[in-house]
Amino acid sequence: MADLEEQLKAAQAQRFRIIVTDGVFSMDGNVCPLDKIYELAQKYDAMVMVDESHSAGVVGQTGRGVTERYNLRGKIEILTGTLGKAFGGAIGGFTTGKKEIIDMLRQRSRPYLFSNSIPPMVAAAGCKMVDIMSETNELQDKLHSNTDYFVAKMKAAGFDIKPTESAICAVMLYDAKLSQVMAAKLQEEGIYVTGFYYPVVPKDQARIRVQISAAHEPEHLDKCIAAFTKIGKELGVIQ
Repeated sequence: MADLEEQLKAAQAQRFRIIVTDGVFSMDGNVCPLDKIYELAQKYDAMVMVDESHSAGVVGQTGRGVTERYNLRGKIEILTGTLGKAFGGAIGGFTTGKKEIIDMLRQRSRPYLFSNSIPPMVAAAGCKMVDIMSETNELQDKLHSNTDYFVAKMKAAGFDIKPTESAICAVMLYDAKLSQVMAAKLQEEGIYVTGFYYPVVPKDQARIRVQISAAHEPEHLDKCIAAFTKIGKELGVIQ
């Protein structure tokens, strides 16, 4: 935030300023400090754009994303997101925000003007997802419960888990080769996970990223935790 403030000070001579951030950073699962970003934006007359791809439908009590998490709904100028994650559409995305900005994007946005539109069924699924979120909080509650359960059990088993406020759980291994070997062995156990290492993540920060879903039942999570524990002991990751 200190560096962001310095950049905003340096940009005061410009006509416009915009701060762009992820809502949830996809490799760690951590939520951006949108409250502090918003304060700086107000102080230095800047707009804010948040990519909610990993937070829409997930973060916040009712899944409205980081603006709900920080009680800033309706105060952020631009929100972007995907229909391919929590919204279940598998393709396409969306931009929403202040009416004046959306009106301009309809006329000036090249991906909007010069691209084929998404399939109607995908648009319908996205709209239905919003309806479901407005009618019940059941899926969000289950997702958050599943994530809390998984993280607690994995930590109890001895794994190093990055702090997360999303459905992304980063199991830290630090060694690039180890992340690939362990991911391959887990897939042999029927657990579909991917190991990430530099340059996708910083050097010596290799990890296996697990994404929890509201579709998971306790037996699914227990199977995953058991597989991690078995392979983790085989490879010396845990005792």
